[in-house]
Amino acid sequence: MRPELVLVGVTVLWGSTFIVTKDIVRDAPPMLYLVLRFGLAAVVLLALYGRRIRGRRLIVDGVILGVLNSLGLVLQVLGQVYTTASKSAFITSLNTPLVPLVALALYRTRPSKPQLVAVGLATLGLMLLTYPTGGARWNAGDLYTAGCALIYAFTIVQIARRAPRHDARPLTAVQVVAATLTFCCALALAKLCIRTIPPAALPEFARLEARPFLVTERLVVESVYMAIFCTVLTFGLQTWAMARMSATHAAIVFALE
Repeated sequence: MRPELVLVGVTVLWGSTFIVTKDIVRDAPPMLYLVLRFGLAAVVLLALYGRRIRGRRLIVDGVILGVLNSLGLVLQVLGQVYTTASKSAFITSLNTPLVPLVALALYRTRPSKPQLVAVGLATLGLMLLTYPTGGARWNAGDLYTAGCALIYAFTIVQIARRAPRHDARPLTAVQVVAATLTFCCALALAKLCIRTIPPAALPEFARLEARPFLVTERLVVESVYMAIFCTVLTFGLQTWAMARMSATHAAIVFALE
């Protein structure tokens, strides 16, 4: 049961990210926040495990997982600018029923009957727990988050397939470095748009990056928490745990998030 228990601990930390990220992006530029969060995590991981990064396959697998994770996070964080933390959590959790479909489509991996029952129960439970009430309407943030759920489904399948080949520690370091570089590219694109496009015609993601970045004690504490506990720790532990179970099995545990 050890890998499952580790993944349960990861879901506790991931669950907290919805609340903390919502608080941060209420005022801060989302891409700049992600660059700082993952940049700090990358420095820590390279200092700890940089010397263990060896081999082309490790680097390729880490880059693929890092880019997938970062694309999902970009959509999730952009979505949280416009939607509530509970709606974001609900929509993101839709990756649970998507994972077995993605695994079947990509690798012809069929889930067992107990896993299918568990996926159905978890999805129903998530709807009962978190479905927005009071006539809440869907908005652009919900659509961004739906895209995040789909990418996360692909990410879970790929982690379960690629992680068993490697030591989880250097693989996590490569993932986080690749994610940081992806966020840097997104931030650079937003800044280029800000410099070259009239303010009235700016795309929404660039307009968000034009916000001032006000450093406060609360922002520093939240950013360090997100970097150390919800990036270094979660990425490492989930990579280790998911190397020891199927993608559908992991998706069911992630429903606890």
